[in-house]
Amino acid sequence: MLARYSLLIAYFVSLQVLAQVDDEFRAIAAEPTTLSAVLRSSAQHFPSIQAAQATIAEREGNALAAEGVFDPRVDGGLYSRLGGFYDGTAADVGFYQSMPFMGAEVFADYSVSGGDFPIYEDQLVTTDFGQARVGVALSLLRDREIDGRRFAVSKAQLETQIAEFGLLAEQIDILQQAYIAYARWLISAQLLLAYEELLNIAVVRGSALERQVEAGDIAEILLVENEQAILQRDGLVIESRRQVRLSAERLALFLRDDEGVVVFPNYDQSLVMPVQDERFLNTPVEELIEQALLNRPDIAVAKTLQSQFRLEKRIAENLAKPRLDFRVYSARDFGSGTLRRQGTDTIADISFSIPLAIRTARGRAASADARLTGVGYELRLLIDEAKRDLRLSLVNLRATTELKEVALRELAVAQRLAEAELRRFEAGNSDYFLLNVRERSLGEAQLRRWQAELNHHVALANYYGISMNREVLWGEAPGPTAQQ
Repeated sequence: MLARYSLLIAYFVSLQVLAQVDDEFRAIAAEPTTLSAVLRSSAQHFPSIQAAQATIAEREGNALAAEGVFDPRVDGGLYSRLGGFYDGTAADVGFYQSMPFMGAEVFADYSVSGGDFPIYEDQLVTTDFGQARVGVALSLLRDREIDGRRFAVSKAQLETQIAEFGLLAEQIDILQQAYIAYARWLISAQLLLAYEELLNIAVVRGSALERQVEAGDIAEILLVENEQAILQRDGLVIESRRQVRLSAERLALFLRDDEGVVVFPNYDQSLVMPVQDERFLNTPVEELIEQALLNRPDIAVAKTLQSQFRLEKRIAENLAKPRLDFRVYSARDFGSGTLRRQGTDTIADISFSIPLAIRTARGRAASADARLTGVGYELRLLIDEAKRDLRLSLVNLRATTELKEVALRELAVAQRLAEAELRRFEAGNSDYFLLNVRERSLGEAQLRRWQAELNHHVALANYYGISMNREVLWGEAPGPTAQQ
């Protein structure tokens, strides 16, 4: 009776657990869940990646706002005396365009006036058809190479780059986690099937032993021993089933539909972990390290911060320079009036301002220089840690490759021994105790085989994350690069 009951358990375990039947409503993937589907879903719909994309959009908006200081503008005004001895009225309108070099500004304006003005407002007086001017203003010392406007634009662009590298780092981290979660789920399901096979062997053997006991061919104690084996293997199946369910729940976090809703994975026995190209293990380590350093976003962020602090040092040094501004323009009056001007006037003027104390500039430059020095040390540490981590990952990866091969060979030997012991038992040359020992060894070999397989894929994922191997982690959709 116990044997038949266990057989029914083993049959429904595969149908229910691997199909992930749940009492509550769950969205389940319509197709068998592949690794590439999980990676693509994570890269596109994982919330933290979408948050990083929103940060990029924010920084791009800030960059666009900073560039707005160079937008052209039109200024104008109207001046009129409403009472008193004088009744003059003047109007002007001008076009102004700031340029991103030498603090330059190009301008063209037109003014016209009528009526009488006091002598101290003589600058408002024009001929009857008005006056037109066109010219340019330049900064010759301070604000020549950089000013507050260009600093704001460059800083916003650098902050956008940092956000983009942050997105790349987040994508690599999430895809690495998704890769490992998928490997745990798939391998735990395959281990469950292996344990179920061992359980079914004991259940089928129990039915045969029951008939032999009833016929009086064997002692009843053999049936009791087999029932003990069934219970032991049933416990392994239950524990393995728990691991499948836990790993499926963890994997579901990374598997999402187009709306970002979590989707439960769908298992099928045809699913396997993709075979990865591991020929890079034959590449010299220094070459792998050099390529990895070019791809790492944390190193790219540190280099971008260096550029930002150099920029802050430049703007601080700019404050220490004297101001020397030059302006040249041409002006022409049209028509006739109380003022008579012939031809076109060309006028140039220079203004200067010399700071007598530059403590603000010196302080800001010293602060930027200190931060530049600090991030240089941090960059050195990042490079050293990246080299160490890559070397460690290669050591671990080579070891797991060898351990996987050993586990496969051990499994093959355990399978041969179990089959040979079964033939001896059926021929009456062995006892049930030895057969059970061989089959237990086979189950342990199955566990070590799949554990070695999992350890190898975890090592692969860690290597891909450290080396920023985007081609694998992105599946069919390569991601951005951190090279600059």
